[in-house]
Amino acid sequence: MRDLDREETYLVDRTGLALELRDLVGTGPVPKEAYPGPHAALGYGEGQFAALLSGLPDWGEEGTLFLLEGGYDLGEAAGMALLAETGRARVVRVGFRPGVEVHIPPSPLAPYRYLRFLLLATDREEVLRSVDEALLEERRRLGPEVPVEENPAKFLAYTLLERLPLFYSPLFRPLEGAVQTLFARIAKSLSLTPPPSALEFFLVGLEARHEQGDPLAAVLLGPGEEAALAKEILESRVDALAEVPATGANRLAQVMALWYRMAWTAYYLALLYGVDPGDHGLLERLREVT
Repeated sequence: MRDLDREETYLVDRTGLALELRDLVGTGPVPKEAYPGPHAALGYGEGQFAALLSGLPDWGEEGTLFLLEGGYDLGEAAGMALLAETGRARVVRVGFRPGVEVHIPPSPLAPYRYLRFLLLATDREEVLRSVDEALLEERRRLGPEVPVEENPAKFLAYTLLERLPLFYSPLFRPLEGAVQTLFARIAKSLSLTPPPSALEFFLVGLEARHEQGDPLAAVLLGPGEEAALAKEILESRVDALAEVPATGANRLAQVMALWYRMAWTAYYLALLYGVDPGDHGLLERLREVT
């Protein structure tokens, strides 16, 4: 088994994703003008999670509509841009397509940059500060220089090795899909997310699966009564169960801190599998057709 505390393990990181992870806080575009309210945000691809997390409505007839064109939408974002531009609201296109007003290059870590731009553009600097503080606190214990016994992301990566993660986050359900994307793009690893009726699925959908030898690992992201109930149900239905606590001054900061820790976990899992954690070349072809 590869050792996450040995330097040679990191040679597969040919694109330097560890540096992007370490220096993520504070990166991304800054608004160059004031955007009149009320504000709305509609996101696709890499921008979808940020739009959902921002708490802004997804449509507005007045003020400013931020259209986060994060790619992989098969032209839907472009169609929505044309529709929105027929209304009274100003449409600000953000992403990496030709003609966008605010450019954010594609990256599995781009959701943070989309969210940062939205918070700055809607005059929520205090909220952004709480998010950045939570991420910086996480960074101090997640980097490669922190040994396994003190690094929760490394420890979790070992737990998930050769297992199929099942992510559940009653704190903010869209986090499950965002983490699934991190594991697909960074760890090159398959993972699962439960349906909307998650507890029902855990109770009956996984019945007796542990006896079949399925290497499922449940990962509970954040606190809450539903998370505690899920733990009680899942303990007898999965091969391993991990609880990831939330840190941060508010829910937004907590969700982003969880997302950031799972990004590091996906990174370390890629190293354990011996694959480059950088974006796969196939995504370039997908971008071309979308």
